[in-house]
Amino acid sequence: MKAIVKYAIGKDGMGLMDIPEPVPREGELKVKVCVAGICGGDIHSMLDERITEMPVTLGHEYVGRVVETCGDVGEFKIGDYVVTLPACYSCGECCFCKAGLVTLCPDRKSIGTHRNGAMAEYVVVPAKYSFKVPEKAEDKSVYALAEPFICAVRGVYERIQVHPGDVAVVSGPGPMGQFALQALKTRGAYVIVSGLKTDAERLKLAADMGANAIADNFEDLKAEVKKVNPLGADIVVEAGSHPSSIQACMEIARAGSSMLVLGTFGGHDITLRFDTTHEKEMSVFGSNSTAMSSWEIGMKLINEGRVNLAPLISMRLPLSEWKRGFETVINKEAYKVVFCPDLDKK
Repeated sequence: MKAIVKYAIGKDGMGLMDIPEPVPREGELKVKVCVAGICGGDIHSMLDERITEMPVTLGHEYVGRVVETCGDVGEFKIGDYVVTLPACYSCGECCFCKAGLVTLCPDRKSIGTHRNGAMAEYVVVPAKYSFKVPEKAEDKSVYALAEPFICAVRGVYERIQVHPGDVAVVSGPGPMGQFALQALKTRGAYVIVSGLKTDAERLKLAADMGANAIADNFEDLKAEVKKVNPLGADIVVEAGSHPSSIQACMEIARAGSSMLVLGTFGGHDITLRFDTTHEKEMSVFGSNSTAMSSWEIGMKLINEGRVNLAPLISMRLPLSEWKRGFETVINKEAYKVVFCPDLDKK
């Protein structure tokens, strides 16, 4: 089968390769991949900015159809459409695993970085960390965005407190910022999305997706926050993955506020004035991927139509055009780029 494989150090240590189809073991599902998305984490793997056990097929954001099962897989059956929590090969015995926080397991192995992932024609995943897509769902392809959306759900629903009417600033109108916006709106927050002048299209999308206000510079952001809370934002969400974005979040937040960090920096050192968190008695929360409970919340939001993920899929490509897909994401020329393996057969 065809797969996008990271096999060596360096940006050029990737390619479309022929590898054997995976064989499910006890408790596993063999899934025909319908749609697989490019995550920022895949870019970090490409650029050697995160631990990646090579050679490995990249990709953990996906939706697919079960074509084979092995042993006890619960209620899953051939023909079901599924999505999967990425850190699905964990020890199962530590305190984190027992609490459903498998991403924090010190021995966790994730598809796409440690085990072969979903940028391929087929992927094998454990049934116990997979979730059914409703049969009635008309557009199952949007569930390829379930995992990144649920990363935002983890932060917004489980890491911080959000009260109806809270003023929340989301810094960074990329995919994670758009997901955070929608999650915050479902909790009743007043959401302002900020970015740069070069983010005009992304800020417009944020407005279309329900943002109460948008701003493309810091002065306008301060003015928008002041309109609704002169003391500053109750919640700030860093989704821009840039030091200036974190600094802006700290400055715009009121005393006693919460800062949620969703952005990742690829292991690069950053410089900022962290004393602001001390002076304002801010609470800073990191949010790493998802937990089992996050999936229950997030899938419910998607299944009930309380969020709209479809507009974020802006490019669909065959696996053979992987270079174009990755460069598009690196150059920020699209929101979410997804691969559809069946397109290679047309």
